[in-house]
Amino acid sequence: MDSNLPVPNGHMEVLYRQTYNTIGQAADATCFTQNNVNINTQSQANTIANGGRLGTTLGVLAGSLVAVAGANLIGPAKGDSTTVADKVVGVAINDAVGNPFESSSVIASNKIVYCHGTGTVFQTDIYETYQAGSVSTPIAYAAGDLLYASRGGLLCNSTGLLRDPALLGSMRMMTVVGICLKAPSGSSDPYMMVQLKI
Repeated sequence: MDSNLPVPNGHMEVLYRQTYNTIGQAADATCFTQNNVNINTQSQANTIANGGRLGTTLGVLAGSLVAVAGANLIGPAKGDSTTVADKVVGVAINDAVGNPFESSSVIASNKIVYCHGTGTVFQTDIYETYQAGSVSTPIAYAAGDLLYASRGGLLCNSTGLLRDPALLGSMRMMTVVGICLKAPSGSSDPYMMVQLKI
């Protein structure tokens, strides 16, 4: 039996979903042009073995976090701040890449499909691999880690943030996006399994 539900791109696999949402329009200026490498030094150091997608592709990638970008607009998430709320609403399940009028669901419809809802479980190989304050120090993930949005809009645990999410100022601005159910284990299994909390 065929399904009319969106099919996630290769580096994102939804295992159990609560809700797919496409209500907001894609924020063109940021969704389709986000440089996934030159956001900051943390993103430049990212070494995820996902076919080079983070190093070569402009735009929001499946597995990236998305946030409210304005009235009825959805764009890439920007986390790790004590002064600006991250406004994360879910995880993109399709890449927002390409050019207008191409056969890409996000480009053609101007909508980013994202999943959300407590209980949604997915696995992805799109996440931060190095700490923000020391880009030579890898992030060690473990089952049970709380996950947040990095400055580049990717999943990371608290060691991937410059700000301490437990501090009062940070708690008001940082959303606990999900919980790590299975940590990645190097190049043999680069996928992290996550249960969403938003």
